Amino acid sequence: MTSSPLTERDTALARLADERWDVLIIGGGIVGSGALLDATSRGLKAALVEQDDLSVGTSSRSSRLIHGGLRYLEDLRIQLVREALTERSRLLRLAPHLVRLERFLFPVYGWPVFHRLFMGAGLTLYDLLGAARDGGRAHHLGAGAVAELIPGIKREGLRGGVTYCDGVEDDARYSIAVALTAAEHGATIATRARVSGLLEDAAGRMTGVTLRDRIGGDDIEVRASRVIDATGVWLGHPDARLGGSTMKLIPSRGSHLVFERERLPLKTGMTLRVPGRVVFVIPYPGAWLVGTTDVGDNGAPDRPVPTGDEVDEILANVNHVLDADLTRDDAVGAYAGLRPLVGVPGGDTARVSREHTIHRERSGLVRVSGGKYTTYRLMARDAVDYVLEGDDPMPPSRTAQMPLLGAAPREQLDRLASKLAAESGLDAKRAQALVDRHGARAREVVTLGQASDLLRPLADDRTELEAEVAWAVEREHALSLDDILSRRMRLSMSRRDRGESLAARVAEIAGARLGWDAQRQATEVEQYLDSARREYDVPGA
Repeated sequence: MTSSPLTERDTALARLADERWDVLIIGGGIVGSGALLDATSRGLKAALVEQDDLSVGTSSRSSRLIHGGLRYLEDLRIQLVREALTERSRLLRLAPHLVRLERFLFPVYGWPVFHRLFMGAGLTLYDLLGAARDGGRAHHLGAGAVAELIPGIKREGLRGGVTYCDGVEDDARYSIAVALTAAEHGATIATRARVSGLLEDAAGRMTGVTLRDRIGGDDIEVRASRVIDATGVWLGHPDARLGGSTMKLIPSRGSHLVFERERLPLKTGMTLRVPGRVVFVIPYPGAWLVGTTDVGDNGAPDRPVPTGDEVDEILANVNHVLDADLTRDDAVGAYAGLRPLVGVPGGDTARVSREHTIHRERSGLVRVSGGKYTTYRLMARDAVDYVLEGDDPMPPSRTAQMPLLGAAPREQLDRLASKLAAESGLDAKRAQALVDRHGARAREVVTLGQASDLLRPLADDRTELEAEVAWAVEREHALSLDDILSRRMRLSMSRRDRGESLAARVAEIAGARLGWDAQRQATEVEQYLDSARREYDVPGA
């Protein structure tokens, strides 16, 4: 096989150096990818550079929720909830293969009259603000019905519960899909390209950036009329290549534990109220994700990890409600992400604003931070609006009506899964899982697998196919074993062995497309396992 993915990357770097860009975006997370799609949708010549992999940071380490912000009603943040619900509904329509509704149960303990009045009024308002339009109207349940849905729930003081629906997604795959959609519409993307400084004219106005190619080692100058810094928690870090921001950034660490479905035999997700915040038990393919925490973190932004105290906090919160006796040994994985919150240092990060902030530095560099994954599209739109301020006429954003790659009506996707199973020999479960990950493009993955003799599962207990490794390299900008197993397939967090039993085969398939010899494949496996164990092993287990 040829090294076409690397050749395509070289072409992207050459374009960055040779052409002038209307908009350059720094940072390949959900906001940066969203800004790239927004700018491209307006007909602008746009490019994105990322120092590592797409979605490598916070955008692959969230709670995997596209949610309406029910808990923000406590603080009467009506506009934030309305905004989130509107975006949730939109994303369910624009990316039905990546976002789905799941039911959650909120158990109610204590005095029944107070809780029923409070919850009843709150959820009625939630439905009126837009939650009901997606088909997920809230319902009140008695204690017996709650116990049926949540086997093992502690019955003392249980007065009933409320069920409601919220969106669930794979954050990394979603973020990457946004970037790929932008590329499909003409955008240029270069990963492993680190910004090393700003280019400025004699008056100190920004005219572009300098890049260091982290693979080839070359330095590149990129000329751009406008530059958006969407680097998230890197924005205010002392090691930031563009200098520390004048924005007040307050990174907040959110950690999660991963449990196999069998360990918690629940029939629905859960939302648990704990002092100062909520904890979610979130349905995920083959697993439950339990979190999150909210802890100030001023450490290095690169690949944060949970602390032992956070693990104990999550376990205690769940064990307080369920007779599960969960311990660290029960969790198959753990992970942490940093929220790039903007506000006044020194307070409780749970109270720092979740709204986004856009700021222009003296150089003209525009920085965007804060916000929520659910409202990334609005953040991206506002950032592009901001850099285009003064243009007459300003080209409008079109992302509100732009489906992501692979999107199709849910009924059509389900029919596709059945057809692929019948035509390819895949079992129904794997065919459906393939469609859930790739949408309508699942047929192309199958075609690639048939042509390459890779239409086999990676393991008997997994739905992922060998063909998806080749697809990740050839079509999804994956350049390392970590890119594939941690963000394209999520095996790092969901397998107790971090994917060790599969790593050599994945390296072999990827290596055939990236020009890796046997020694390079072995090195990739070693480096991947070292980082995966450091980032996803449960502390103290």
